[in-house]
Amino acid sequence: MIPGLKRRAFNFHDVMMYVAIARKHIRLMLLLLCFCLTGGLIVYVFARPVYYSRATVRMDSLALPLDAEKLMHDSNVTAVLMQLTSKHVLERTAKQLGVESDYRDIERDFLKKVSAKVNSQRNIEIEVWPYTYEWAEKWPELLVREFLKDREEQRIKYRKTVVDSYGREMSDVSKKLDQNLGDKFDFQNKRDVVKAQIELNQIKQLPREIVLIRKRLTGMDDIKKRVEDPSLDIISKLALISSLDKDVEVNVGQVVGAPPSDAPADGENKNAENPGRQESSGLVVVPAMVSGEKPWEALEKEQRRLHQELAEMETRYLPGHPKMLAIQKQMDDVNKHLELEYETAKTRFDLDYANLTSRQRDLEAKLPEYHEISRKNEKIQQDATLYSAGQLAWVGMYGDMAKQVSALDFAALKERVNIEFIGMNEIKTTPISPNKMHIFMLAIMAGLGLAVGVPFLIEYLDHTVSNIEQIEATFRMRGLGIIPKIGTTETSECTLLDEGTGLDRNLIENFRVIRTNLLSVGSLTKIPQVIMVTSAMPKEGKTVVSSNLSISFAHTGARTLVLDTDLRRGRLHRVFGLRKSPGLSDVLLGQVSIEDAIRPTNKENLSILTAGQHLDSGTELLGSKRFDDLMETLRGRYERIIVDTPPVLGLSETSILQRNVDGVMFVVWSGRTPLRNMKTAVEMLQSNGANFYGFILNRLDLSATTNYYQYYYYSNDYYHNYHALENA
Repeated sequence: MIPGLKRRAFNFHDVMMYVAIARKHIRLMLLLLCFCLTGGLIVYVFARPVYYSRATVRMDSLALPLDAEKLMHDSNVTAVLMQLTSKHVLERTAKQLGVESDYRDIERDFLKKVSAKVNSQRNIEIEVWPYTYEWAEKWPELLVREFLKDREEQRIKYRKTVVDSYGREMSDVSKKLDQNLGDKFDFQNKRDVVKAQIELNQIKQLPREIVLIRKRLTGMDDIKKRVEDPSLDIISKLALISSLDKDVEVNVGQVVGAPPSDAPADGENKNAENPGRQESSGLVVVPAMVSGEKPWEALEKEQRRLHQELAEMETRYLPGHPKMLAIQKQMDDVNKHLELEYETAKTRFDLDYANLTSRQRDLEAKLPEYHEISRKNEKIQQDATLYSAGQLAWVGMYGDMAKQVSALDFAALKERVNIEFIGMNEIKTTPISPNKMHIFMLAIMAGLGLAVGVPFLIEYLDHTVSNIEQIEATFRMRGLGIIPKIGTTETSECTLLDEGTGLDRNLIENFRVIRTNLLSVGSLTKIPQVIMVTSAMPKEGKTVVSSNLSISFAHTGARTLVLDTDLRRGRLHRVFGLRKSPGLSDVLLGQVSIEDAIRPTNKENLSILTAGQHLDSGTELLGSKRFDDLMETLRGRYERIIVDTPPVLGLSETSILQRNVDGVMFVVWSGRTPLRNMKTAVEMLQSNGANFYGFILNRLDLSATTNYYQYYYYSNDYYHNYHALENA
C-alpha cells in the first residue's frame, strides 16, 4: 500500500471516530450549548448598564531643596495613585454627587470600577465605569479636586501630630542629656580613669618580656647540654655559644647576679636594718666580655691553614725536622688561644644565663600585680564605653528629631508634586455593557467548549473494555473475534445458531471467524481439544458463547461435547431446553453413569453434559481424581470439548480446572467489563498456569457509531450488502 494512502485512511478513521463520539453524545452536546446560550441571555437581560469615561491629570514631580518627603512619603507616583483611588477619597467624591454612603454601597449601586494609571507621557489617566451617565461625566474632575483637598488636610494633620509628639520627646531628651553630663564627671573622678591608664602603660609589656626570656632560656639550656658533650671539639662548642651572641642582653657596666636597680630588693631593707652587713655583690660586665668581635673565627681559619701546611710538609720532612717543629709550635699556640676564647665565651654565656634567670624571677613575681591592674583597667574601660555609648545615643536622637521638626515646620505645606486636571479624553454616551455580541460570543464559546469537552471527558473516564486493540495492547492477548449485540431482551441473548434465519446468519459468520482463529492459535500451542470458556464476572455471556461455539464446531462434522462445570448456578441446560439432572455432579457422586448423563441435542454431532444437581461443594469434586478420570474418558470419545465454567473472580473452580483443559478463551462484555476486573482475572489464571488462546468481545453494540466504523465488517449492513451481491 502507498504510504500516503495509508496515512489518509488512518486520518479518515480518526475523524470518523470523533464524529461517532459526537453522534453518541449529541443530545448532551446540544443541551450544554443551549444551557450556555440561555445563561448568556439571562446575563444580558438582567445585567445593569455600565457607562465609561476617561480623563487625563497632569502630574509634575520636582525635588525641593528642603521638603517633608522623608516623613510624608506621599510624593512618589505609587503613593499618588494609591491615594487617588483610596476608599475615603472615593467616598468624598460620591458625597459631592449627592451620595453619602459607605464605599461598599457605592461600589454596589453606583460605581462598578475606578482605575488610575500612568501613561507614556508620565501623566495620570483616570478611567471610570459607573452605572449612570452623570457620574461618568462628572466623576474624574470631582475625584481630583477631592483628592487635593484630602491631601492638604492630611498633611496639616500629620504635621501637627508629629511636631507635638517630637516636642515632648525633645524636652525629655534634653533633661536626660543634662543629667548625663554631671554623671560623666562623677564617673571619671570616682573611678580614677587617668591613674588606671598610667599604671597600665607602665606594666603592660610584662607578659611579652617573660615570654621572650623563657624562650631564650630554653635555647640556652639546650646549648648547655650540647656543650657538655665530650665528643665536640673547641670549634663546635664556640660555634654553639656564638649562635646566641646576636641576642645577648648583657651591657657594659651591668652587674650580673645582683637584684636589678629598677626594683627594690629584699636585701636593701635588710642592709638598712643591719648596716654592718655587706650587700651581696655581682659581677660587673667589662667591654672585653661583650665585644662584638669574634677572634676565634680567625683562629679557626689559622688552625685549618696550619693543618693543611703540616699535611703537605709531612710528605717531605720527618717529624723531628725544624720546619715541622716550627709549624707544630704555631699549632699549639693557636690551640691555646682557642682554649682562652672558649673560656671567655663560656663565661659570657654563663653571665647571660644568670642575668636572664634573675630577670625572669623578678618579672614573674610582678605577674599578680599585672593581672590586677589589667582587670581593674578593663572594667573601667568597659564602664566608660557603655556610658559614652548611652550619651551618643541621646545626642543622636535629639539631633534627628530636631532635623525632622525643622523640615516639617518649614516644608510641610510645600508640595513636591503638582497635580492638575486637564480634561476628559473620552466619554461614552451609551452603555458599554452589557454588550450583546460579546455576551453571545462568550456563550457560544463556553457552550462549544463544554459540548466538546464533556463528551470526551466522559469517554476518558470510561474504564470499561470496548475495543479489541485496547485489550490486545494491554494484555498481549489475541482477539479471536466479536459477537454483536442482536437484541435488548433476555431471550435474545440466549439465541442459538440456526442457519435457517437471516439474523442468525450473521452470528454464524462471527462464530466461524472465532472458530478459525481459535484453531490457528491452537496450532501454535496446544491443539484445542478441550477449550475452557470463562469470564471475569457473572452474566458476561460465556454460557451463550460456549453453546454457539460448540454448535459451530459441530457444523464442521466434529463430535462435540459442551460441558457445564458450574455446579452452583449452571444454566447451560436452559439454553438447549433440557433438564438440569442428571448431569456432571451426579456422575462425580457415582449416582449415574456417564452414558446416562450425556444427552444428545437437536444439533447434529453435538452432545451436552449439564451441571446436574446443585452442590455447594463443587470445588472438591472438580479437583478430585474422579473428575480427572472423567476428562480422560471424554477426550477419547469427542474431538472437541467446550467447558463452560463459573466466573473467575470470587470462585476457585476455574483455577482448579486448568490442568484438565488445553487452553482458555476469555469472554469480555463490551462496554460493561471494567478493565481492572479483567486484569485481576487474567493474573489469577496466569498464576495457575493458564494457556490463553485469546478473548472474545461479546455483546458489541454495532448500532453505536463509534463501533460501526471500527467493526463495519461485522455489522448487519455488511452482511446485507454481501447477500445482495451473492443473489445478484
